[in-house]
Amino acid sequence: MTLSLKDRALLLKPFYKNGDCVAIALKKFRTLMCLRTGSGPMTEFGLKKMTDKFEESCSFDVKCGRGRKAIASTSMEDVATELQEASSSALEACSARGISQTLDMPVSTVRKILQNILQCYPFKITHVQE
Repeated sequence: MTLSLKDRALLLKPFYKNGDCVAIALKKFRTLMCLRTGSGPMTEFGLKKMTDKFEESCSFDVKCGRGRKAIASTSMEDVATELQEASSSALEACSARGISQTLDMPVSTVRKILQNILQCYPFKITHVQE
């Protein structure tokens, strides 16, 4: 269960009022929100962890830098140049796996670059059959 900023503030208020007691803070929050006994938004460990993060940053916001990392522009350029070189030479097969082996990159990263950024799908990067 994800808590809104208002709920997080309501959860921390009884924590600091009751002398940093996690169990009492959770119990008061459950009665305030009319939740059943034993059920609630988080465990005692989760509340303690949230208060530690709040004391460090003085904010309820999620720290930036979470989630998937962006693909570097240099790797996009490398894949684009390798795609041009592989498609110009008739001897080599032009595939995501082949490009990933020559550039020493994961195949999934090369596929994402080819499909999402360069708009090249498997049927577009293969050579025309004779």
